Parts: sequence; structure tokens; C-alpha cells
Amino acid sequence: MKKRAGYAPRRLCAVLCLICILCSAVSLSAAEANAAGTVTGSFFAFGHTIYLDYAYSEDFFRQPSDVYSHDLARLSLGLAAAAFRDEDKPEEQDDHLIAFFKTLGFDRIETDTYHTVPTAYSIGYGLARLELEDMTVIAMAVCGGGYGAEWTSNLTVGDSVRPEGFQDAAQKVQAALKDYMERYPAEGDAKLWITGYSRAGAVSNLTAADCAEWGVFKDIYAYTFATPRTTKEPGGYSHIFNILQKNDLVPKIPLADWGYERYGTDLYLASAEIDMERTALFGRAGELYRDMVGAEMVTNFEINYQLRIVLDYLYMLVQDSAAYTQYLQPLILDIMTQDDGTMDALQILLEALQSFSLEDEQHGDELKAMRDYLGTLINIYYLQDGIGQLPADQWDPQFGTVNLFNEHLPFEYLAMMFASDDPEEVFSENTRYLRLVIYGKTDTEIRDGDTLLKTVLVNGKEMVDGREDPESPPDVDYSSEKTVITLPADRSFRISIKSKAFLPQTVTYTGLLFSGDTVRAEADDLYSYLMSNGGTATIITSSNGRAIEPESSDHTDVSAYIDTIYSPTTAMRLENNSVMHLTISGLVNKILFILVLLLIGGIVAIVLAVIRKKKHRKRNTLVALIWHCVIAAVFTVFELAMWYFVPILPLAKLIPAILVFLTIIIYAHKGYRVNKKRIKGFLIITGALAVFDIVESLIIGDFAIWKCILMLVVYAGFMLAAYHFLWKGNKEDAPAQA
Repeated sequence: MKKRAGYAPRRLCAVLCLICILCSAVSLSAAEANAAGTVTGSFFAFGHTIYLDYAYSEDFFRQPSDVYSHDLARLSLGLAAAAFRDEDKPEEQDDHLIAFFKTLGFDRIETDTYHTVPTAYSIGYGLARLELEDMTVIAMAVCGGGYGAEWTSNLTVGDSVRPEGFQDAAQKVQAALKDYMERYPAEGDAKLWITGYSRAGAVSNLTAADCAEWGVFKDIYAYTFATPRTTKEPGGYSHIFNILQKNDLVPKIPLADWGYERYGTDLYLASAEIDMERTALFGRAGELYRDMVGAEMVTNFEINYQLRIVLDYLYMLVQDSAAYTQYLQPLILDIMTQDDGTMDALQILLEALQSFSLEDEQHGDELKAMRDYLGTLINIYYLQDGIGQLPADQWDPQFGTVNLFNEHLPFEYLAMMFASDDPEEVFSENTRYLRLVIYGKTDTEIRDGDTLLKTVLVNGKEMVDGREDPESPPDVDYSSEKTVITLPADRSFRISIKSKAFLPQTVTYTGLLFSGDTVRAEADDLYSYLMSNGGTATIITSSNGRAIEPESSDHTDVSAYIDTIYSPTTAMRLENNSVMHLTISGLVNKILFILVLLLIGGIVAIVLAVIRKKKHRKRNTLVALIWHCVIAAVFTVFELAMWYFVPILPLAKLIPAILVFLTIIIYAHKGYRVNKKRIKGFLIITGALAVFDIVESLIIGDFAIWKCILMLVVYAGFMLAAYHFLWKGNKEDAPAQA
């Protein structure tokens, strides 16, 4: 019994020791996993809840903060995404962020700002801390998604060194950080880890710069994503890394053309538009995107271009932050405060521009053209007119109009960041690219040095090594007789054009150079060839600092137009698929053709009138109707052509109206006597022409269709007026006259 009594305590002690050893092993294993391994984080955005694994080690915060860490950058992006509000669950808006902090081992988590209704001047953020042996890491994640009314501050710029909306939010964040540190003093070295996405990226950028001046933190690890521009005086701050998509619209505002930049180092993710040789990277990114979203990663170069033109217009209208703040900002903010959430960015801008005005006549023309352009984009995308024509890789139906800003989606940033472990492959320094636009029925070959990259046939098929392959770079957009080729501008390409029209045709090409930093494009010369079937011409791109220049041609009658002044209106009208494109020489030729046509018509009309008068014959009404149909068609085509060349020839719009008026007078005359009715008719027709020009300038919508209908209706009105006052009215005066 004594043995048994002594054995029981010993056995119990052994069991307890074993349990302690097992617990220690489990704790050690968990600690090691936390110190070096992977963690799982989640976030909610645009109707999707995403779970991803991130590499994590506490040693991230022992390395120099001014040395880029790809793993810490990816972890920071995960934390920034976790800071998005979950709008589907108002009572759980901060659950993803709290869970991410806890997974990383952080405690003393505070997310009070997530439990208040966002306003135009609020900012959401979360704070947490991690105590290590010799340091305390304070993590701050700023809310950059699902922040509702806070979006208003994105467009509150002002004319200070820093944009007012971002600066106001940054001050709130910094005050909260100071208060947090006072309540929870750091043990050992204090280090700050701060991150944010989009608007939150701008706030984090400002905060990371200001915290460096406090002298409190030994290291500041700042990684921002899709970050707008934050300052006119960037300075140094090598501990800040801003990760950007090259054609993301948000990092372009406030405009670099106004003098704004960012604190720290900008790192640009590789772009299919510019870094076409990295097809393997984009392929892996596409697979990751499909795993997250369940759809293809959307890439639409045309939409990126159209939004660049919108920003280019904005710069044309308000060329510095002071002008924006004085004239346009109040209108935008007023509309946004009254909006019930049903309006999108382009609709808000268009409504603001309805009340916007400038005294400068040139800018007034640009303003009218910008309204037109915005109306067209809204008609296409928001009213869904033409969306069905876009393939799946250019428009994802589940995202709707968010597709306009697809390069700003967090899914694309994550897909690109995780597509490679090598930062040298993920990032690319070149941000310049070329849009080469070719008009005409042609076969087009694209070469990089001696290597044939792609052949674009006259029917739009893209051929690579004898097979149809529209996916291989470079990107080509084909519509009707227009071919748009997007090429990087850091090296030279050779483009060979072969005319494939049965009759001689005018083949025209031009180029626009774009940069990731500015919205203003650089326009090159406009070249035009009269080419017979089989004739060829060769273009060299990015040569000697130019966008394009001709290398050789079968023809010697090439025309280069170097006096065309660039404006977004010029670029937009060249690019719009509905626009009839004319060169300057072609324009002159058409004017001469119309004048000759009208002169011949007038002579014929007079000769017929004399013949009918001698033979005492009545006027042939059918002939008159046919004649007017011909003139109506010529007038419509010519007026459209004049409209689209307003930036180049501002007075050209008056020419068709004058020609139409002369045609009416020549053909409608019956005799040589002037009476009151004829003078009255003259005044009415002239007034109608004036009203027509005014109404035409106010039309917003699809250019060719609506303006064409309007012109035909107005012309029909001219004919009725001419018949009533000039023809019918004269029968009483000269009933026998032909």
C-alpha cells in the first residue's frame, strides 16, 4: 500500500510534466510560426470576401526601413485591404482588420472610428501594438475602401502645399496616434508600421512623412498603395514606398501638371500597355485574379485612354490648383453633398461642368467639347449603350461601371504583387507609351528590330506566326478603318503599312506619347499618303525623341502637318470611332469639290430655268426633290467634318451653313424681281442657320448620330422655308416663269 501510495504522486507528477512539455512545445511551435511563417488575412471589397496567405516574420521590423521588402510590402497590402469597411455588414465593418491584427500577434487593438457614420471630413483607422524583446511596433491601418461620404475629401484640393482633404484627414490620424502612444507608452525602441490604400494611401503617405519629423520612432515602415499625390514639396523620406499601377487614375490626382508629387519612392507595377515583354508575369497575375474573383482580370486600354483624355480636359480648363479651387471645386462638392449615392464620378463631373464657365474663348470651346465627350462616355458606359460589344477581358458585368477604374481595384494590385517573388520582375521604371493611330484600309506589320511581332490584316485579324492570336503583345484595337497600336516608348519599333483598298486611298497616321506622371499627352505630326492598292509606307516609333516619323514609302507625296496645336479635343476627335477623319489637305480638297459642285449645280439650275421659260414649261418638282436630297447629304457630311476640326479651324463650321444658304438661294429663285416675301424668307433662313449653330454647340451625346439627325432636320426646315417664301410665294408674281 505504501508503494502504491508513493507511486500515485510520482505518476501524477510525470503526467503533469509531460503535459507541460507538450504545452511548451505547442507554444514554442506557435511562437515560431508567428515569428517566421505565413498568416491568413481577409478583406471585403466590391461584393467579394477574399482570403489570402501572407509571409510574416517579426524580423520584418528589424531590417532597415529604407530598404524595400517585398514580403513586408505584400503583408502591408493585406493589412491595408483588411482595413476596408465591410459595407455588407455594418455591425462588423472592422472584423477583418481586428482579425488580421490578432493573427499577427498584435494587441491593444482600437478601431472606434469604424463605428461612426462616415462624413465628408471623417477618417477611419485602426491601431494596434506588438511588444517584442527590445522594441514596440505600433501598427496603423487607414481605411481606404467602403468609406462612403469620405470620398468627398478626395476632390478637396485647395491651393496649399498639400491637398486640403488629405491633410485634414492626416491631422486627425496623427492626433489619434499621439494619443495612443501616450496611453500605451512603448517599451524599448518605438517603431511605426503604417499602410493605406487609395485615399488612405495619401493619408498614410503624409503621416509617415510627418512622423519622421517627430523624432519618436527609430524606424518607420510605410507602404502605401494606389496613392494619390500629396505634396508640392516632396523632399526625401526614403522610408516611404508608394506602389502604383501605371494607368490607375487615382494616383494621377491631384494632377502632377499642377505641381503635385508624393513623399518617398514611387514603385510602378508592370503594365501590359507598357511592359509587353512580361507576358509570363501577366499570365500568373491573371490566374491569381481568377482565383480571387472568379473572373478574368479586366484590361481595357481604350478606357484607360478615355479617362486620360478626361483628365487632360480638366487640366486644359483649370491649369493650376488655384483655378480648380476657385472655379470647379465648389461646384463638385456642392453636387456631391446633395447626391443620394446614385451618381458616379463622370456624371458628377458633367453636372458640375454644366454650371462651370470661363471667359477665355479657347477654353470655352474646350469646355463644350469636354461636355460632349463626357456625355458620350456616360452614354456608352453608364447607360450601357455599347457595353455588349466588349469582350469578357475588357468588361466584367459583375463590376458594372467599376470597370472604368479597373486598374484601381485592390484585386489587381494583389494579383500583380503576388505574381512574382522577384521585385525586379514585378516593377518597371518606364511609364511612357505610344498610341499609334492609323486610318485606312491596310495590312499592318509590327516589328521590334528584325523580329516580326504581329500582323494586323485589313479585316482586323491579328496574326502571329501564321495563326490568329489577339492575346499576344502588342495590344491592337481595330474598328472600321482605324487601327490603334499601343507600344512602349522606351525603344524603337518599325511599323509597315500596305494599302489594301481597290481604289487609291488616303492613309493617315499620327501618334500620341503618354507618361505615367502627367496627363498631358505629347502630339506628334500628322502624316498622310495617297496610296494605291499594294503601296507601302514604313513608320519608326520613339526615334530621336519623337513619337513617330516616316522611314520610307512607295510615294513621294507624303504630307506632314506640323502646325496642328495639340489639345484634348483634337486627340479625342481623332480617336472617337464615330468621327470622320480628314487631313488638312483633304479638307481643302473637299471644300474645293463642294464649291465646284455648287457652282455647277447653280449653272445647271439657271440654264434649266431659261430653257423652261422659253418653252413655257412648269418646274419639275421631282427634280427639285432629288437635287435637295443630294445637297442635304453633302451638307451633312461636310458639316460633320467641319465640326470635328473646330480646334484646328474654328471658323470652318460657318462654311457649310453659307454654302447651304447659297444653294437655297440659287435653286429657289424664279425670277429677278425682289419682293417683301423674298426678303422675309431670306431673314428667316438666315435666322434658322444661326439658331442651328447655337443648338448644335449645346448637344451632348453621341457625336455623329445626333448631330447628323439634327442637321438633316434643320436642312429639311430650310427647304420648307425656301419653298414657302421663295418658290410658292413667287407664283403669284410670275405664274408663267419656269
